[in-house]
Parts: sequence; C-alpha cells; structure tokens
Amino acid sequence: MGDSDEAALERERDFLFMSLADLEAEHEAGDLDEADFVELRSHYVARAADSIRTLQAATGGVSIDDHGIDERGAEADTRGVKARGRIVLWVLVIALVAIVAGVTLADFSGSRGAGDQITGGIRESVRSRLFDAREAMGDQDLDRAIAIYDDVLTDEPSNAEALTYRGWLTNLAGDALLARDFVEEAVAADSSFPDARVFAASLALAAGEPLVASDHLDALDRIDSPAFVSQLVEAQQLDLRVAQGAGPAAVALVAPVLEGAAYDPAVIPVRHVSLAADHLAATGQVEDGLALFNAMLSSAGDDPDVLVALAWFLARASVGVEEGMTAAASYLDTVIEADPTRPDALVYRALVRFQLEDHQGAAADLAAYDASEVVRRDLDRLLAETELREVLAE
Repeated sequence: MGDSDEAALERERDFLFMSLADLEAEHEAGDLDEADFVELRSHYVARAADSIRTLQAATGGVSIDDHGIDERGAEADTRGVKARGRIVLWVLVIALVAIVAGVTLADFSGSRGAGDQITGGIRESVRSRLFDAREAMGDQDLDRAIAIYDDVLTDEPSNAEALTYRGWLTNLAGDALLARDFVEEAVAADSSFPDARVFAASLALAAGEPLVASDHLDALDRIDSPAFVSQLVEAQQLDLRVAQGAGPAAVALVAPVLEGAAYDPAVIPVRHVSLAADHLAATGQVEDGLALFNAMLSSAGDDPDVLVALAWFLARASVGVEEGMTAAASYLDTVIEADPTRPDALVYRALVRFQLEDHQGAAADLAAYDASEVVRRDLDRLLAETELREVLAE
C-alpha cells in the first residue's frame, strides 16, 4: 500500500468516526428516527471496520478492537460513538494544524443547513447531497465538492452550509474576495451557523480586518455549537491571532476620541472601544484607557454596555485596591438592577464580589448566571481560567 492509499484510508476512517458521532447527536436530538439511525450507523460502522482492518494489515497499527468495533460492526466500547468521536477529534485537530487552508474543516461540522430530510423524493435530498460534498472534501476531491454545493445552491440559494463551504473552497482556489461574499451571505442566511462564523473570522483576518474577525468570534461565543468548534479555533490559534490584531486596530479607530472628539456609539461600537482600552492598559497606558471610558460616559452614560465594559476594566485594573473594586461593583449593581439576568454583568460581579470577600454574593451571582442557561463561551472560559467555581466550592 502506498502512502497516498494509506492517507486516503485514514481520512475515510476519521470521516466515518465523525459521521458516527454526528449521527448519535442527531438521534439524541430527535432529528433522526430510530430506523434511519440504526441503518446508517450499521453502514458507517461496517465501513469504518473495513478501513481499520485494511490499515492494520498494512501498517501493523491500532486494532479494530481498540476502536471499539468488532468484525460484525457492533460497538464494543460501552462509552459509545460519542466518546470515540471526541478521541478522533483530537487526531483531526492535530492534522488540521499541518494542512494549509484547512480542507478537512468539513469533517468537523456538526451543524446542518436547511433541508432536513434524510430520505424521500426522486431527487436526492439536500441533506444527502451536503453529506456527499463533505465526503468529497474529506477525499480532497474539491472539484466534486464544488459541483455538489453549486447544485444545492441552485435549489436552496440561502443554504448556510452550502454557502459557507462553497466560499471556503473558493478561497482555496485563490479568490478571497468572492469567498468572503459567499461566507458573509451564509452568515446573513443563518447567523447561528458556527462554521460560517469561523470561516468569516479567518477570511476577515487574512484581509487585514481584525475587528471584523473579532466580531465574528464574539458572535461564535454566543452560538450553541459543538465543543469541537471552539477547539478548532484554538487549534488554529485564530482567537489569539485575531486578538493580536484587533487591539492595535481598535486603538487606531478611537484615536479621534483620545484627541478630544465626542464619542458616538453609532460610529464606534462599545465593544471596539473596550478592545482599545484593554490594549492601552496592556501596554502601560491605563490612563488613556480610562479616558476612553470617560468619553463614553459623557455621551452614553446610560448605556448598560458601557457600564459593564467600564466595570470590568476597573475590576482588572484594581485587583487588590478596594476603592476600584467597589466602584466596579457599583456600576454592575446598576446594570443588574435593571436586568437581573444579564450574563456578563453577573459573572463580572461574581468575580468582583469575590475580590471584596463577599463569597456569598459571588456564589449567588454565579448561580444566577448558571440558571440563565445562556450560551456564553467567553464567560465560561473566564470562569475556568479564574477557577471561581472551584474556589467557592471549597
């Protein structure tokens, strides 16, 4: 067996394991009936077993049993398909870092665009064609994948998945401008499709627009996407690269405000001013960061976004300084009185209260945040980094 044949089998194996995990998720969500689930799972498991068996014979590598599949295609690992999917995910993430342009991103997509049917009709369902396109990308048959996505878009011009991956393939072909048109259209068609947000951020960063990329990643943090989407962003260090560019870009954007111009939230979003203030503080210019917030307070002092951003800036600049922490808590109190379920205010106040040794108040805010059940991966990351939950549980 040549290297290319072995690589093809490995791609097929990994793709099939991801498909198994995808099927399991759809079945649990009620999007796939029992009969289709059993039939499709049996098919994928059998194909995966064949791929592993062939690889084992050629390389002396991992056995079929190690993957939890026996000769009849039955699952031997009681943890099930989902656990294997997570294991395979790490293999794919590692491989992705080494592949220019990330063609195998298709294997990570746990989401679907429009066209939910899995069977029925003379013409192939949209879902089955999207599956075929993902399989073609897994085989690096990009021409076939493009043809399939074009076919889907003929029937469903606003299909987010087809637009997203048609855009990414266009980018691989060297037309970054047209690629962005496709991907931005995908975002417009379905702002909650995580794959589109990831690609949009990557393309915007490549085009020298880190603030646009930052906005897409910010939106991604509010999407109920599979955990491996976040892991994909981390594997590419996309969040780090975007942050490195967004700070200086934000400072350049707010330069007129630093020079005395009035702040207009319709021109410069609060989020971008906050990014600029954070960058200034990180480079030893805390006073300039505070000046930006003073300008915002003068023009939009009743905007809760401004108050939350200011409070969090003060909290980070005032660690160990009770006066600054108390001021931050006061701003957050004002916001939470008006909106008791605002997630960022609750998490920030929990951390501020902890610094002020109000552990009971911190625990109450954390419980209120958890009860809201909102998707905020940025806040979840912050809680994990600070270990607030663990400390309060002691």
